[in-house]
Amino acid sequence: MLHRAAELTQQALLLAVVLSGPALLAAAVVGVVMGLFSAATQIQDSAVGFLPKFVAVALVLVGLGAWGASTLLRFTHELWRALPTLVR
Repeated sequence: MLHRAAELTQQALLLAVVLSGPALLAAAVVGVVMGLFSAATQIQDSAVGFLPKFVAVALVLVGLGAWGASTLLRFTHELWRALPTLVR
């Protein structure tokens, strides 16, 4: 029982990393590109980097939203099925 709970916790943490990874990667890549652009043009405004990062993260979430939702739903279904064995 304890082994199964630890396994489900590990799966939940891995799922959180997998689901948040693409959005964080997109924000990091756009942030580096905007930082290089800002350094090259000497524009030192923090608002310049916000909008492109916001758009990139929004596009990633829209593009991968169905996959992420189905993955999360599959894990939740597995968690609900395992619940009776965890409370014994």
